[in-house]
Amino acid sequence: MDKKVVLKTKEYLILAAVILGVYIGFKYLSPLITPFLFAFAFVKILHPFLERVQRSFRIKKGFLTAGILLILFITMGLVLWGIAMVIFHKVGGILGNVDLFEEKFYVFISGCCDGIGKRFGLDGDGIEIYIVERVNIFINNFQVQVVPKMMDQSLGYVKNAASVVGFFGIMIIAAILLAKDYSMVMNKLRDHEELQGVLEIGKKVFCHVAVFIKTQLIILGIISLLCTVTLLCAGIEGGIFLGMFTGFMDMLPFIGTGMVLMPLAFWQILNGYYAKAVVCVILYVACVIIREFLEPKLVGEQVGILPVCILFAVYTGVKVFGIFGIIKGPLALITIYEVYLYLRKSKEKDSKKTAEA
Repeated sequence: MDKKVVLKTKEYLILAAVILGVYIGFKYLSPLITPFLFAFAFVKILHPFLERVQRSFRIKKGFLTAGILLILFITMGLVLWGIAMVIFHKVGGILGNVDLFEEKFYVFISGCCDGIGKRFGLDGDGIEIYIVERVNIFINNFQVQVVPKMMDQSLGYVKNAASVVGFFGIMIIAAILLAKDYSMVMNKLRDHEELQGVLEIGKKVFCHVAVFIKTQLIILGIISLLCTVTLLCAGIEGGIFLGMFTGFMDMLPFIGTGMVLMPLAFWQILNGYYAKAVVCVILYVACVIIREFLEPKLVGEQVGILPVCILFAVYTGVKVFGIFGIIKGPLALITIYEVYLYLRKSKEKDSKKTAEA
Protein backbone atom coordinates (compact mmCIF):
# COMPACT_ATOMS: atom_id res chain seq x y z
CA MET A 1 0.00 0.00 0.00
CA ASP A 2 1.22 3.50 -0.79
CA LYS A 3 2.99 5.14 2.17
CA LYS A 4 0.96 8.37 1.79
CA VAL A 5 -2.30 6.41 1.96
CA VAL A 6 -1.13 4.67 5.16
CA LEU A 7 -0.21 8.02 6.75
CA LYS A 8 -3.53 9.56 5.75
CA THR A 9 -5.42 6.56 7.12
CA LYS A 10 -3.57 6.87 10.44
CA GLU A 11 -4.34 10.58 10.51
CA TYR A 12 -8.05 9.94 9.98
CA LEU A 13 -8.04 7.24 12.65
CA ILE A 14 -6.42 9.67 15.10
CA LEU A 15 -9.06 12.29 14.26
CA ALA A 16 -11.85 9.72 14.76
CA ALA A 17 -10.36 8.74 18.14
CA VAL A 18 -10.18 12.39 19.19
CA ILE A 19 -13.81 12.97 18.17
CA LEU A 20 -14.94 9.87 20.08
CA GLY A 21 -12.96 10.88 23.17
CA VAL A 22 -14.33 14.43 23.16
CA TYR A 23 -17.88 13.10 22.68
CA ILE A 24 -17.55 10.75 25.68
CA GLY A 25 -16.02 13.53 27.75
CA PHE A 26 -18.69 16.10 26.97
CA LYS A 27 -21.55 13.60 27.18
CA TYR A 28 -20.70 11.71 30.35
CA LEU A 29 -17.80 13.35 32.19
CA SER A 30 -18.59 17.06 31.86
CA PRO A 31 -21.45 17.02 34.44
CA LEU A 32 -18.97 15.61 37.00
CA ILE A 33 -16.00 17.89 36.39
CA THR A 34 -17.69 21.13 35.28
CA PRO A 35 -17.80 22.79 38.76
CA PHE A 36 -14.09 22.05 39.20
CA LEU A 37 -13.27 23.43 35.76
CA PHE A 38 -15.20 26.61 36.59
CA ALA A 39 -13.33 26.86 39.89
CA PHE A 40 -9.98 26.38 38.14
CA ALA A 41 -10.83 29.02 35.52
CA PHE A 42 -11.94 31.47 38.21
CA VAL A 43 -8.76 30.99 40.23
CA LYS A 44 -6.59 31.23 37.10
CA ILE A 45 -8.12 34.62 36.26
CA LEU A 46 -7.84 35.91 39.83
CA HIS A 47 -4.42 34.46 40.67
CA PRO A 48 -2.29 37.52 39.70
CA PHE A 49 -4.61 39.77 41.72
CA LEU A 50 -4.54 37.37 44.70
CA GLU A 51 -0.73 37.31 44.59
CA ARG A 52 -0.49 41.13 44.70
CA VAL A 53 -3.01 41.48 47.52
CA GLN A 54 -1.34 38.75 49.57
CA ARG A 55 2.07 40.38 49.23
CA SER A 56 0.69 43.80 50.19
CA PHE A 57 -1.69 42.92 53.04
CA ARG A 58 -0.66 39.38 54.10
CA ILE A 59 -4.20 38.08 53.60
CA LYS A 60 -4.52 34.40 52.78
CA LYS A 61 -5.64 33.58 49.24
CA GLY A 62 -8.42 31.32 50.49
CA PHE A 63 -10.03 34.15 52.48
CA LEU A 64 -9.61 36.54 49.55
CA THR A 65 -11.23 34.10 47.15
CA ALA A 66 -14.10 33.44 49.55
CA GLY A 67 -14.68 37.18 49.97
CA ILE A 68 -14.62 37.88 46.23
CA LEU A 69 -16.99 35.00 45.51
CA LEU A 70 -19.33 36.12 48.29
CA ILE A 71 -19.47 39.68 46.92
CA LEU A 72 -19.91 38.38 43.36
CA PHE A 73 -22.78 36.04 44.19
CA ILE A 74 -24.54 38.57 46.42
CA THR A 75 -24.34 41.14 43.60
CA MET A 76 -25.62 38.63 41.04
CA GLY A 77 -28.40 37.60 43.42
CA LEU A 78 -29.50 41.20 43.96
CA VAL A 79 -29.48 41.89 40.21
CA LEU A 80 -31.50 38.75 39.47
CA TRP A 81 -33.86 39.56 42.34
CA GLY A 82 -34.41 43.05 40.94
CA ILE A 83 -35.09 41.68 37.46
CA ALA A 84 -37.49 39.08 38.90
CA MET A 85 -39.37 41.74 40.87
CA VAL A 86 -39.79 43.90 37.76
CA ILE A 87 -40.98 40.87 35.76
CA PHE A 88 -43.46 39.86 38.48
CA HIS A 89 -44.74 43.43 38.60
CA LYS A 90 -45.26 43.45 34.84
CA VAL A 91 -46.86 39.99 34.86
CA GLY A 92 -49.09 41.04 37.76
CA GLY A 93 -50.22 44.05 35.76
CA ILE A 94 -51.02 41.83 32.79
CA LEU A 95 -52.92 39.29 34.92
CA GLY A 96 -54.86 42.12 36.52
CA ASN A 97 -56.10 43.12 33.06
CA VAL A 98 -57.02 39.64 31.85
CA ASP A 99 -60.65 40.61 31.33
CA LEU A 100 -59.61 43.64 29.29
CA PHE A 101 -57.19 41.48 27.30
CA GLU A 102 -59.93 38.90 26.62
CA GLU A 103 -62.36 41.60 25.54
CA LYS A 104 -59.83 43.14 23.15
CA PHE A 105 -58.97 39.72 21.77
CA TYR A 106 -62.59 38.90 20.92
CA VAL A 107 -63.12 42.37 19.44
CA PHE A 108 -60.04 41.84 17.30
CA ILE A 109 -61.26 38.39 16.15
CA SER A 110 -64.73 39.78 15.42
CA GLY A 111 -63.31 42.63 13.33
CA CYS A 112 -61.05 40.28 11.36
CA CYS A 113 -63.89 37.83 10.67
CA ASP A 114 -66.24 40.63 9.57
CA GLY A 115 -63.55 41.94 7.23
CA ILE A 116 -62.96 38.47 5.75
CA GLY A 117 -66.70 37.95 5.32
CA LYS A 118 -67.20 41.25 3.49
CA ARG A 119 -64.12 40.93 1.28
CA PHE A 120 -64.48 37.27 0.25
CA GLY A 121 -68.22 36.76 0.71
CA LEU A 122 -67.79 34.17 3.46
CA ASP A 123 -69.79 33.57 6.62
CA GLY A 124 -67.92 35.86 9.01
CA ASP A 125 -70.09 34.96 11.99
CA GLY A 126 -69.51 31.25 11.41
CA ILE A 127 -65.75 31.75 11.19
CA GLU A 128 -65.80 33.79 14.38
CA ILE A 129 -67.79 31.11 16.24
CA TYR A 130 -65.40 28.41 15.03
CA ILE A 131 -62.27 30.36 16.13
CA VAL A 132 -63.75 31.21 19.53
CA GLU A 133 -64.66 27.55 20.07
CA ARG A 134 -61.11 26.46 19.18
CA VAL A 135 -59.66 29.05 21.55
CA ASN A 136 -61.94 27.93 24.39
CA ILE A 137 -61.02 24.27 23.78
CA PHE A 138 -57.33 25.19 23.88
CA ILE A 139 -57.77 27.09 27.16
CA ASN A 140 -59.71 24.21 28.71
CA ASN A 141 -57.12 21.65 27.61
CA PHE A 142 -54.37 23.86 28.99
CA GLN A 143 -56.12 24.10 32.36
CA VAL A 144 -56.95 20.38 32.51
CA GLN A 145 -53.69 18.90 31.15
CA VAL A 146 -50.79 21.35 31.21
CA VAL A 147 -51.31 23.06 34.58
CA PRO A 148 -51.66 19.79 36.57
CA LYS A 149 -48.52 18.40 34.88
CA MET A 150 -46.62 21.54 35.82
CA MET A 151 -47.77 21.15 39.42
CA ASP A 152 -46.83 17.43 39.41
CA GLN A 153 -43.34 18.35 38.28
CA SER A 154 -42.86 20.84 41.11
CA LEU A 155 -40.68 18.29 42.92
CA GLY A 156 -38.49 18.12 39.81
CA TYR A 157 -38.12 21.90 39.85
CA VAL A 158 -37.02 21.74 43.49
CA LYS A 159 -34.46 19.04 42.63
CA ASN A 160 -33.12 21.14 39.75
CA ALA A 161 -32.85 24.18 42.02
CA ALA A 162 -31.03 22.06 44.61
CA SER A 163 -28.62 20.74 41.95
CA VAL A 164 -27.85 24.33 40.86
CA VAL A 165 -27.18 25.32 44.48
CA GLY A 166 -25.01 22.23 44.88
CA PHE A 167 -23.09 23.07 41.71
CA PHE A 168 -22.22 26.56 42.92
CA GLY A 169 -21.46 25.27 46.41
CA ILE A 170 -18.94 22.72 45.09
CA MET A 171 -17.46 25.35 42.78
CA ILE A 172 -16.96 27.83 45.64
CA ILE A 173 -15.34 25.26 47.93
CA ALA A 174 -13.10 24.00 45.11
CA ALA A 175 -12.06 27.56 44.22
CA ILE A 176 -11.17 28.38 47.86
CA LEU A 177 -9.12 25.19 48.22
CA LEU A 178 -7.43 25.60 44.85
CA ALA A 179 -6.55 29.26 45.46
CA LYS A 180 -4.34 28.30 48.42
CA ASP A 181 -2.30 25.75 46.45
CA TYR A 182 -2.61 27.05 42.88
CA SER A 183 1.11 27.78 42.39
CA MET A 184 2.15 24.42 43.82
CA VAL A 185 -0.39 22.54 41.67
CA MET A 186 0.73 24.31 38.49
CA ASN A 187 4.41 23.68 39.25
CA LYS A 188 3.77 19.97 39.80
CA LEU A 189 1.80 19.75 36.57
CA ARG A 190 4.63 21.45 34.67
CA ASP A 191 7.14 18.98 36.13
CA HIS A 192 5.36 16.09 34.44
CA GLU A 193 6.30 16.10 30.78
CA GLU A 194 3.35 13.92 29.81
CA LEU A 195 0.97 16.60 31.10
CA GLN A 196 2.53 19.45 29.11
CA GLY A 197 0.24 18.71 26.19
CA VAL A 198 -2.86 18.72 28.41
CA LEU A 199 -1.85 22.10 29.87
CA GLU A 200 -1.16 23.56 26.44
CA ILE A 201 -4.46 22.35 25.01
CA GLY A 202 -6.34 23.46 28.13
CA LYS A 203 -4.81 26.93 27.93
CA LYS A 204 -5.88 27.36 24.30
CA VAL A 205 -9.39 26.05 24.96
CA PHE A 206 -9.65 28.41 27.94
CA CYS A 207 -8.69 31.34 25.70
CA HIS A 208 -11.32 30.28 23.18
CA VAL A 209 -13.96 30.10 25.93
CA ALA A 210 -13.01 33.66 26.90
CA VAL A 211 -13.52 34.66 23.26
CA PHE A 212 -16.94 32.96 23.25
CA ILE A 213 -18.04 34.81 26.43
CA LYS A 214 -16.74 38.09 25.03
CA THR A 215 -18.72 37.45 21.83
CA GLN A 216 -21.93 36.81 23.80
CA LEU A 217 -21.48 40.05 25.74
CA ILE A 218 -20.87 42.01 22.52
CA ILE A 219 -24.00 40.56 20.92
CA LEU A 220 -25.95 41.19 24.15
CA GLY A 221 -24.91 44.84 24.10
CA ILE A 222 -25.73 45.33 20.42
CA ILE A 223 -29.16 43.69 20.61
CA SER A 224 -30.07 45.41 23.89
CA LEU A 225 -29.11 48.81 22.46
CA LEU A 226 -30.94 48.15 19.19
CA CYS A 227 -34.11 46.97 20.94
CA THR A 228 -34.09 49.79 23.49
CA VAL A 229 -33.62 52.54 20.90
CA THR A 230 -36.14 51.02 18.47
CA LEU A 231 -38.87 50.48 21.09
CA LEU A 232 -38.37 53.97 22.49
CA CYS A 233 -38.54 55.54 19.04
CA ALA A 234 -41.69 53.52 18.30
CA GLY A 235 -43.30 54.95 21.44
CA ILE A 236 -43.85 51.59 23.13
CA GLU A 237 -44.38 51.85 26.88
CA GLY A 238 -41.53 50.46 28.98
CA GLY A 239 -39.16 50.51 26.00
CA ILE A 240 -35.98 50.71 28.11
CA PHE A 241 -36.83 47.71 30.30
CA LEU A 242 -38.22 45.67 27.40
CA GLY A 243 -35.15 46.43 25.28
CA MET A 244 -32.69 45.36 27.97
CA PHE A 245 -34.77 42.32 28.86
CA THR A 246 -34.98 41.30 25.19
CA GLY A 247 -31.18 41.47 24.91
CA PHE A 248 -30.83 39.25 27.98
CA MET A 249 -33.38 36.73 26.71
CA ASP A 250 -31.51 36.54 23.41
CA MET A 251 -28.63 34.83 25.24
CA LEU A 252 -30.87 31.97 26.40
CA PRO A 253 -31.00 28.91 24.08
CA PHE A 254 -34.26 28.45 22.16
CA ILE A 255 -35.96 31.35 23.95
CA GLY A 256 -34.42 34.37 22.32
CA THR A 257 -35.91 37.70 21.43
CA GLY A 258 -39.10 36.15 20.03
CA MET A 259 -40.25 35.32 23.56
CA VAL A 260 -40.57 39.06 24.20
CA LEU A 261 -41.07 40.72 20.84
CA MET A 262 -43.75 38.46 19.33
CA PRO A 263 -46.18 38.67 22.31
CA LEU A 264 -45.43 42.39 22.38
CA ALA A 265 -46.36 42.64 18.69
CA PHE A 266 -49.60 40.72 19.32
CA TRP A 267 -50.45 43.04 22.21
CA GLN A 268 -49.95 46.07 19.95
CA ILE A 269 -52.32 44.51 17.39
CA LEU A 270 -54.99 43.99 20.05
CA ASN A 271 -54.68 47.64 21.02
CA GLY A 272 -54.96 48.72 17.39
CA TYR A 273 -51.33 49.86 17.05
CA TYR A 274 -50.57 48.01 13.83
CA ALA A 275 -47.50 50.09 12.95
CA LYS A 276 -45.95 49.32 16.34
CA ALA A 277 -46.69 45.62 15.81
CA VAL A 278 -44.88 45.72 12.47
CA VAL A 279 -41.91 47.42 14.17
CA CYS A 280 -41.76 44.60 16.76
CA VAL A 281 -41.81 41.91 14.06
CA ILE A 282 -39.12 43.66 11.98
CA LEU A 283 -37.04 44.14 15.13
CA TYR A 284 -37.34 40.41 15.91
CA VAL A 285 -36.15 39.46 12.42
CA ALA A 286 -33.26 41.95 12.70
CA CYS A 287 -32.17 40.49 16.06
CA VAL A 288 -32.19 36.94 14.68
CA ILE A 289 -30.12 38.00 11.66
CA ILE A 290 -27.64 39.91 13.86
CA ARG A 291 -27.05 36.90 16.13
CA GLU A 292 -26.84 34.37 13.29
CA PHE A 293 -24.36 36.61 11.46
CA LEU A 294 -22.21 37.92 14.31
CA GLU A 295 -21.87 34.83 16.51
CA PRO A 296 -20.21 32.47 13.98
CA LYS A 297 -18.21 35.36 12.50
CA LEU A 298 -16.78 36.72 15.78
CA VAL A 299 -16.09 33.29 17.27
CA GLY A 300 -14.81 31.76 14.04
CA GLU A 301 -12.44 34.60 13.14
CA GLN A 302 -10.77 34.74 16.56
CA VAL A 303 -10.63 30.98 17.06
CA GLY A 304 -9.45 30.19 13.53
CA ILE A 305 -12.45 28.05 12.57
CA LEU A 306 -14.78 28.88 9.70
CA PRO A 307 -18.04 30.56 10.82
CA VAL A 308 -20.11 27.90 9.03
CA CYS A 309 -18.31 25.25 11.11
CA ILE A 310 -19.25 27.07 14.33
CA LEU A 311 -22.87 27.23 13.14
CA PHE A 312 -22.75 23.51 12.31
CA ALA A 313 -21.31 22.84 15.78
CA VAL A 314 -24.20 24.69 17.44
CA TYR A 315 -26.77 22.70 15.43
CA THR A 316 -25.04 19.36 16.03
CA GLY A 317 -24.49 20.16 19.71
CA VAL A 318 -28.20 20.74 20.24
CA LYS A 319 -29.03 17.45 18.52
CA VAL A 320 -26.42 15.47 20.49
CA PHE A 321 -26.29 17.17 23.91
CA GLY A 322 -29.74 18.75 24.15
CA ILE A 323 -30.47 22.34 25.08
CA PHE A 324 -26.96 22.95 26.47
CA GLY A 325 -25.50 21.83 23.16
CA ILE A 326 -25.61 25.43 22.02
CA ILE A 327 -22.58 25.90 24.32
CA LYS A 328 -21.17 22.37 24.34
CA GLY A 329 -21.24 22.07 20.54
CA PRO A 330 -18.80 24.91 19.72
CA LEU A 331 -16.70 24.05 22.78
CA ALA A 332 -16.44 20.42 21.66
CA LEU A 333 -15.46 21.50 18.15
CA ILE A 334 -12.77 23.83 19.53
CA THR A 335 -11.45 21.03 21.76
CA ILE A 336 -11.31 18.58 18.84
CA TYR A 337 -9.55 21.19 16.73
CA GLU A 338 -6.90 21.98 19.35
CA VAL A 339 -6.26 18.33 20.30
CA TYR A 340 -5.91 17.36 16.66
CA LEU A 341 -3.52 20.25 15.96
CA TYR A 342 -1.41 19.36 18.99
CA LEU A 343 -1.18 15.67 18.02
CA ARG A 344 -0.34 16.58 14.45
CA LYS A 345 2.42 19.01 15.52
CA SER A 346 3.83 16.43 17.94
CA LYS A 347 3.89 13.85 15.17
CA GLU A 348 5.71 16.25 12.82
CA LYS A 349 8.30 17.02 15.52
CA ASP A 350 8.90 13.29 16.11
CA SER A 351 9.28 12.76 12.35
CA LYS A 352 11.86 15.56 12.12
CA LYS A 353 13.82 14.15 15.07
CA THR A 354 13.80 10.69 13.48
CA ALA A 355 14.95 12.10 10.12
CA GLU A 356 17.76 14.08 11.77
CA ALA A 357 18.88 11.03 13.71
